[in-house]
Amino acid sequence: RAAPTRGAMNRPLELESVIGFSGKPRGGLLCTRFNDCNYLVHSIGSTLVVKNIDDPNDVTFMQGHSDRISCLAIHPLDPRILATGQVTHMGFIAPVMVWDLESKSIVCTLQLHKVQVQALAFSPSGEFLASIGGEDDNNLVVWHVDVPNSRGIAICGSPAAQDLALTVAWGKTSDETIITAGRDNMRVWTFDVHDRKVRPIDCQLGQYRRCFTCLHVSDDDENVYAGTETGDVFEVTLREKLFKRVGPKKRIPRQITAMTADAAGNLVLGSGDALTIVSPGDFKVLGTIGADQISGQVTSLAPSPSGELLVGTTLSNIYAVQFGAEGAAVTLKSTCHNDKINDVVFPRGYSELFATCSGADIRIWHLATGSELLRIQVPNIECNCLNFNPKGSLLLSGWSDGKVRAFGPQSGKLMFVINDAHKLVGVGNPSGGVVPVNGVTSLVVANSGSRLVTGGADGQVRVWKLDSGAQVMIASMKEHRGPVYDLKVSADDSECLSASADGSIIKWALDSFVRISAVFGATFFTSVCYHPDESQFISCGTDHKITFWDSTDMAAVRILEGSETAELNGLDINSDGTFYVSCSADRTVKLWHYDEGVCWYVGEGHSSAVEKVKISPDERHLLSIGKDSAICIWKLPEREGMFE
Repeated sequence: RAAPTRGAMNRPLELESVIGFSGKPRGGLLCTRFNDCNYLVHSIGSTLVVKNIDDPNDVTFMQGHSDRISCLAIHPLDPRILATGQVTHMGFIAPVMVWDLESKSIVCTLQLHKVQVQALAFSPSGEFLASIGGEDDNNLVVWHVDVPNSRGIAICGSPAAQDLALTVAWGKTSDETIITAGRDNMRVWTFDVHDRKVRPIDCQLGQYRRCFTCLHVSDDDENVYAGTETGDVFEVTLREKLFKRVGPKKRIPRQITAMTADAAGNLVLGSGDALTIVSPGDFKVLGTIGADQISGQVTSLAPSPSGELLVGTTLSNIYAVQFGAEGAAVTLKSTCHNDKINDVVFPRGYSELFATCSGADIRIWHLATGSELLRIQVPNIECNCLNFNPKGSLLLSGWSDGKVRAFGPQSGKLMFVINDAHKLVGVGNPSGGVVPVNGVTSLVVANSGSRLVTGGADGQVRVWKLDSGAQVMIASMKEHRGPVYDLKVSADDSECLSASADGSIIKWALDSFVRISAVFGATFFTSVCYHPDESQFISCGTDHKITFWDSTDMAAVRILEGSETAELNGLDINSDGTFYVSCSADRTVKLWHYDEGVCWYVGEGHSSAVEKVKISPDERHLLSIGKDSAICIWKLPEREGMFE
């Protein structure tokens, strides 16, 4: 086995762009302005993304969190300073990180809360930061953030409420007033920096009991407005801590999840029913933007410096709303998958476009701009795998209901369906444990374009005739005892390889439809790839190993450690077999020299397990998809100096 050369392992792959937006954290979308540029700040899993609104190529990815980001807060006076909180495992400390967006560095890390940081807010002077822990912690902590000296100190803390606290805000004019609210509680706190204490007073809400989800303080610090899960807004006086009024008369359907003020001082409420604008004096509804224009539950409202209101939703869509005399104009800024992505595929020999599938969605993307060109949806079922036919005239997909559906890649029109291609429910694993896939789990089109090979959760490998008329099953080969995760066809269409969770890879003859030979391993095989000359093939699985096999006698030629800590999920090899790429549940993408068996490049950009990886046909880019619903586009090094 070749020994790694000095410095070979530590070359980073260049991350060119990421298609993704975590829409579920409330307040997870922010706008800021520094260096005469407007920036959009949001998270993708545990990665913080800073995008220049005017220049799509100016994107920064900042990593420091170990798990997904749960809340964000921007400094009121210095727009370069940002605080973020995260979720972590039960019993562990969830840190708050303060970032300098200009220098792209972490100013300080604040650690006290357990399991989750629920909400963050900077004081009006920016000197103090208030944070609330999640339901396992539920403490209010006030930090002194010393940005010039890069340090943060906890000044004081207190249990936020007897029940769960969900949100926190400061008064607009002084650093002495903090408001927290949550399930059946709203408190106004007096912060005493000299005695290092916070003293709470419960607001008198009379007979009302509500779960408060978001807060907005009036500019004069007279009133605080609180949105509720039941779709109404409470106005409470800050001086007397007394309930003043509730509205609007007709409640907003589905809970209010975000609140801000527009340029005229009216309250803009984001909910599961899109946007509602109400006047702060009498809670009269001035206008609505319905769910027909904004898809998904609104979780973030961010007024941008250009006057637009940016809206983030749970379906990972970002909209720009421009309020004018004629009403509001809504434009879709960006969109992406909002659930784990199952597969990614390029058309053969064409690198401009690629297709991905996630949940009930298939989307076709333009590689250069990252824009969505086509969306195909089949409700209530999940798409497991994708493949283009050699001509690029059909996009074939395997679904969890056991059907194969073929679509036109330009129109999105359904061309044909193969019903009952595989059994709906899989066979499970012979070694126990649940395999979370059903129906058709893998498919590949023969190079002639006339045949389709599918693998299912039932362990069967089936061959279908692809004709303009009926799609007929030619053969069904049943030897696997677990789901078939990957299929590859040889260049002359005479054989195919199937990799399964039962710990076997079987080579099948596609003329007589019998097993030629098989290899077995103590692993769930997740991916298999032929070398272009087909003298060898490589495989990976849950044993962290990449194995090179001889195609003739099926002997293991070489075994490499693909990851030290986690299972491998995907492999892809380039057109001449010089290098191949692997992806793993340790969140990395690795590029390997085939003959040396050495990893030369490592890409770190995902915040959870990477599921699949694909090299573009022109070998300039590398695509990786993961459970964090992000599509990472990596720039491949130039071939001349790739391994020098």
